[in-house]
Amino acid sequence: MSISKAVLAFDRLEEGKPHGVEVNGEKIALVRLNDKVYAMEDRCSHEDYPLSAGWVNDGKLYCSLHGAQFDPATGKALTLPAYENVHTYPARVIDGTV
Repeated sequence: MSISKAVLAFDRLEEGKPHGVEVNGEKIALVRLNDKVYAMEDRCSHEDYPLSAGWVNDGKLYCSLHGAQFDPATGKALTLPAYENVHTYPARVIDGTV
């Protein structure tokens, strides 16, 4: 089942800066890259630290705790100490709202 829910005005998302939201009890990190929005679990698979507290560089989301890198589009863990991928969610912008 697919559930759509408006969570944030698109213009509130800064390019390359993660933003944490909660949707139906799930903590999600939103990332805006090149005017696309990606949504992924807001937790590093290394120590459950919020990825929304991190930063984006060269299209990779960095965890601010230990620097693990993730691909925002796929949730793939790209470097240690992260050892597992994180779940991603479909995200889209409709009428200026994510």
